[in-house]
Amino acid sequence: MLLSEVIQYKNLPLIAQKAMEGFITGLHNSPFHGFSVEFSEHRSYNVGESVRNLDWKLLAKTDKKYIKQFNEETNLKCHLWVDVSKSMHYPSPAHDKLKFAILASSSIAYICTNQRDAFSFSLMAESDIVWKSEMKSTQTHFRNCLANIEPLWENQPLFVETKMASTELSATVKRRNLVVIFSDLLWDENQNEQEKTFWETLSILRFQKCEVLVIQIAHIPTEINLDLGEAPVKFVDLETNEVLKLQPHEIQQVYSDHQNEARKELENKCLQMGISYFFADISEPIQEVLLEFYVKRSKIL
Repeated sequence: MLLSEVIQYKNLPLIAQKAMEGFITGLHNSPFHGFSVEFSEHRSYNVGESVRNLDWKLLAKTDKKYIKQFNEETNLKCHLWVDVSKSMHYPSPAHDKLKFAILASSSIAYICTNQRDAFSFSLMAESDIVWKSEMKSTQTHFRNCLANIEPLWENQPLFVETKMASTELSATVKRRNLVVIFSDLLWDENQNEQEKTFWETLSILRFQKCEVLVIQIAHIPTEINLDLGEAPVKFVDLETNEVLKLQPHEIQQVYSDHQNEARKELENKCLQMGISYFFADISEPIQEVLLEFYVKRSKIL
């Protein structure tokens, strides 16, 4: 599923569901085959109990009643951290990077719900957490979370108050949890402390034996390759509103090399910390992000 195919639709829960089902269908013949529970053993049927899990094939063969027992695959707890700072509003006015992050994280939340895994959302802006949900695994929790973040999908402001400073966020994560972070990982020269805090937080998570997946979101054609044609372009910093006029083609190669080098440095830093890193181009199918999550989830089972 491409963001460009669904960005005009407003029903975020439905879009997230379709993205998830399309991804799972690609992995299994049945959308939810083998996801929530796995077979454990048989036990004798007790008169009066439900026949929902009765093994009818075994009954036909042996003329004896046995109940199939199942074990849940995991009690995974997944923390979804989404960067909603101004730089995520690029490209404007559609806010594509932010919408990609919202759709990807919502699809992962839907996966968790159907696997009976608990999840929570945290929306981060600058050095604050502007909204944080509880950690639950129910359908009601999923609907409530998406109701709170759906304004972002519709380019509307969030009606929330700051919950906590970002430095306190790691304290809400228990040992061996999974943390998935969606961000463009952009900081300006005045945000050195925020950048330092971000990496210190990830270091704390790894010390707590948590699995961390960092998903860097970008629009490769313009943000990385600076493919903007030969006409003069006015660049506006979404964080500071600083304006700069340039001929893109004159600096395109140098800029692209610098951006690719910076991306490689981020990837190496994550590798050194034992953190999984994935670069997401918002012009590519969202299923690639879901696959990264699925691989990370499978790793900690």
